[in-house]
Amino acid sequence: MVTLINDLSKLKDEPRELIRDFNSRFNKLLNKIPTTSKPNDEVQNEWYISALPQNKVIFVDRATKLTLEKNMKESIAVEKRILALDKKNALEEYKSKKVTFRDEPKKKPPKDPFDLEGLQKFIQTMSNEMIDIKI
Repeated sequence: MVTLINDLSKLKDEPRELIRDFNSRFNKLLNKIPTTSKPNDEVQNEWYISALPQNKVIFVDRATKLTLEKNMKESIAVEKRILALDKKNALEEYKSKKVTFRDEPKKKPPKDPFDLEGLQKFIQTMSNEMIDIKI
């Protein structure tokens, strides 16, 4: 009994777990505790709210939700709104990005007219050609 109550009080959501799944885990654990030993509704609500992820719990209005069931429904609704907003933001970000279907050709940097090494090679080539002409 003490272990079940301790597990329920320390229950946390798993990474990327949907609220609906978390609610199911919370209820399963809660239902294992005999009715005579269950904590009161206020304690159940506090354990539930404290177990929710921080990015969702801040939007759950716990002051007006007096029952665990109402808080669970509210948290599912909050999650749906957050997911819809995330989807909308991702779509807008995708639309704002420039999409290309092929690689743009790489532009060669312009040649430096004062490139001494290049000038030396050019002069050497010209000199070799001049020698070939004389011979």
